This record gives sequence, C-alpha cells and structure tokens, in this order.
Amino acid sequence: MFKKILNSKLLKVLISVILIYFAFRKVDVLNLLEQLVGIKVWFLITNIVVSFMLVTLISFRWSLLLIKKPKWKDVLVFTKSSFAASFYGLFFPTAVAGDVLKWVIIDEKYPAISKTKLLGSIILDRFIGMSMFMFIGLVMIFIATKKGIQLPPLIILVFVSLFVGCLIFYIAITFFKVEKLFKFKFFKRFENIGELIKKENLGQIRKAILTSMVSEFFWVLQMWFASWYFGANLSVFSIFVFMPIISMILILPISIAGFGAREQLYLFFFASAGSSTESLLLTSTFLGILGIINSLFGGLITLTPDFKKIDKR
Repeated sequence: MFKKILNSKLLKVLISVILIYFAFRKVDVLNLLEQLVGIKVWFLITNIVVSFMLVTLISFRWSLLLIKKPKWKDVLVFTKSSFAASFYGLFFPTAVAGDVLKWVIIDEKYPAISKTKLLGSIILDRFIGMSMFMFIGLVMIFIATKKGIQLPPLIILVFVSLFVGCLIFYIAITFFKVEKLFKFKFFKRFENIGELIKKENLGQIRKAILTSMVSEFFWVLQMWFASWYFGANLSVFSIFVFMPIISMILILPISIAGFGAREQLYLFFFASAGSSTESLLLTSTFLGILGIINSLFGGLITLTPDFKKIDKR
C-alpha cells in the first residue's frame, strides 16, 4: 500500500504543486510568464535543436552496445524509440515503462537481437550514462572543495561511493572474464548483461563512454546558454559542479517531470553564485518546458505507420 502511494501520480502532482508554490511565492509570477512567452524564436529553436542532438547522441550510445557499426538509419531507429519512450514517460510513474517501450520498438526492428541482450543493453546504457555523470561530478566536486566551496558531506559521500562502484565495474570487465560470474545463482538475475561485457565488446563500451562524455559537455553548454539568456549568468564551472548533484536528486520519482523539485534545487545550489531568484526560476522552468517539448515530439513519432504496427502487437 505504501509503495502504491509513493508511486501514485496524484502524490507527485501534489508534491510538485507544493514545491512550485514555495519556489515562486516571493516573485512576480505574471512577469515571469510574460518573459517565458516572449522569448525569442531563435533562442527557442536553437535549444530544441540542441535537445534533439542530445537525444540522438544518447541513442547512438545505446546503439553502440548492440550494433558493431551502427549506420545512420540504425541511429534514427534508436532515436525514435528514445523520443517515444520520453513521451510515454509523461504518463507513467517510473522510467521503467519508457524502457519497456524502447525494448518493444527495437525488438520489432531488430528481431535478430535476443530479448535478453536487448534488456541488458538498456541496463548497461543507463549505467554508462550514470558512471560518466559520477566521474564528471566527482572531479568538479574535488575542484570546488579546493576552491573553498562548501558542499553537503552526504552529497560528497554519495558521489564517492557511486564512483568507486562504477570504477570497480570497469576495472573488472577490463581485466577479468566477469561474464563467468553470471553462472552463479547470486549474479543470475543480471545474466542478460553478461554477453555485452565480454572482452570483444570492450571497444564498443569505450565508444559508448566517449559518446556519453560528449553529450554531457553539450548538455552543460545548453544550460549555460539558457542561464545567460535569462540573466542568471551561471559559470560553466558552477554548472559542472552542481548539475550532476541536482540531476542525481531529480532521478527520484518525487514530482511530475521534475517541476517544483528542479526549481527548489536550482535555488538551493545556484543562489550562492549570485544569480537572482527570478533568473534562476526562468532558467529552470524553461529547461523543464523544453523537456516537455521533446516528449511531445515523441508523441508525434508514435503516430507514424511504423509505431502503429507496434501498437497492434
């Protein structure tokens, strides 16, 4: 019963409303809305293009785990599935539903890929994305502490622990035949990953890691660009330090599309950088709306003939 309550859409809506109220209660909301409505067309289009590019990069990273030399048509299929999954993610309580949809789409297009390998690729892809997040975040946290920036000890502990876990995994698959472990009962539940981390696939994993680092770089630049436009003027350094922390917290399914929680976290971490409350709220809200636009584009993709065939399944 408690788990159902936590996963309920109504509870997330309620939490989002409460967090949004406390974030916006001391600012002129009508003025903020006017600024959001009045943003320049070139700024909106540029951000949409960058967002689409980021989804394509992440989809390319995923395709590398399943196809040795993915062609553009392969990347396009994986990109379509990612967009469609983000659309359905708006209506389901967890990201798992989106992953299931991605699985169904790729399974339809590439029947030669086994279902277990496909499931393993989704898990491994998420892990690679998270590990690069941990690496960049930990490096920036280290630099921040050297510069005298105070960060919550718990946050530092979480990043260090997760990074060490990721590092152990990469060392293990590089120097040992880890796939043999999946024969044992304890590791049996993860055997769908075993085929993907064999020695002959390490080159593909390295390419996926490099792609993840490139996507993280452009993602940070996009946020810097948005903060510049709305007058928050966040430094690239501060974004590198705090955004991995914010994004890790936003993984928790506590609000609708991150609204409310994202605004509160931006105010908590970036207010010390000297940015005004209004500019931070504009930056945060715009990026949240941009995510919704991406998801709605995924909804349009699901109306294409290819996806209608999948629906009939």
